[in-house]
Amino acid sequence: MSDINRTKTDNAKNKHQRHLSHIAKIVCVFVAFVMWIYVMMVESPEYEETFSYVTVELVNADRLIEEKELAIYNGYGTMIDITLSGKKSVLSKLSPADIVASADVSTITGEGGRYNCKITVDVPSGCQVVSMSQETVSVYVDKSEQINMPLGEIRENTNLPEGAFTGTIEYPVDMVTITGPSIITARVDRAVAKLDLSGIRKTANITADIILYDKDGNRINSPYLDYYPKQVSVTVPVQKTVTVNIDILFKHGFLGYNNTSVAVSPATVEVTGDVDVINKGNLIASIVLDEKTDFEKFRCQEKFMLDAVDGVTLSVSEVEVTAIIDSSIISTRDITVPANNIMDTGARPGVEYTYERQATPIVLMGPPAALAAIDPEDITLVLDMSPYSESNGSSSKVNAKIVIDSDVADEVIEIGVYPIKVVFGK
Repeated sequence: MSDINRTKTDNAKNKHQRHLSHIAKIVCVFVAFVMWIYVMMVESPEYEETFSYVTVELVNADRLIEEKELAIYNGYGTMIDITLSGKKSVLSKLSPADIVASADVSTITGEGGRYNCKITVDVPSGCQVVSMSQETVSVYVDKSEQINMPLGEIRENTNLPEGAFTGTIEYPVDMVTITGPSIITARVDRAVAKLDLSGIRKTANITADIILYDKDGNRINSPYLDYYPKQVSVTVPVQKTVTVNIDILFKHGFLGYNNTSVAVSPATVEVTGDVDVINKGNLIASIVLDEKTDFEKFRCQEKFMLDAVDGVTLSVSEVEVTAIIDSSIISTRDITVPANNIMDTGARPGVEYTYERQATPIVLMGPPAALAAIDPEDITLVLDMSPYSESNGSSSKVNAKIVIDSDVADEVIEIGVYPIKVVFGK
């Protein structure tokens, strides 16, 4: 019985040892695989990788222009394949953007034409260039030229309020300076500011791109051209024109369209301005005729400058007004005011003055019946002395106010002004 137990124990030990042996083999294989990976990814110096579509930069083009007056018109954008060697851990982290391939164009000598410029490659530390798909890049050059082109404009996507339009735009420059190879500058036919007016409903500030076009209307978008400015900031005036009647008013309200005929030439004026200003109205101030001073022998014929709100322009700056009083309704009467009917009022304390009281002829205007009802004793000439504050021996003409004490006073008005000489001091 003991031999049987001993045999079972030995079998179990053998089985366990075989199991451990299998595990050890698996661990060895795994460790060997990891070491292989490490060597391949990190330690192997022989790994190579090819990077495609690496752009060749053309350097020192500014020196080519400054020193030799040559400009490039073909050669930019060349792409090559470059094979590098190095540790895989380094190469695996690179992209074509990390590799700098360049060609120095300042080595070009001679005149315009085609030149092959040597390509040099700068790579990260730990890498070496194995090969390139090409060793040189073809560059075409021509005489460098600078031209000045008048700035035009194109207005697009206009969607303005009814009756509105875009006015004249003032640009910060009137010329565009274009620099490049003469073979390409010769293609430029015009330079325009392209104005996108979508969404503009009133005067606004916008920035517009400047576009170059050839004579067939094709856009020139060449990397070999440089021009200034490429953009402009402008104010786009959104305007409107309306027709405005010229209104005539009478200062004292004595005359009116019931007793005076009025003609204005021209009777209307075209007013142009920003939409917001035009829509507010009240664009031109009314012309006011003074019944006391503007009429002579029942007639006023005079030119008046128009007074408009700020920010608008007028089709004419002045109009001629002809106003004729109906003599069948309105008449005049010469009346002499007695000397005793001249008085003053409003004198300041300490201000001394004198004036002559003498009979003064005046002219009244009104309906004949009202004029006939007025007696000279009903009229007083009043001097307002309140504006005067010094008694310095000077003299001044003070316009007398006509005061009529009559039931028909509101039906008449004096014609002209009546100054009285006042001498200040004792």
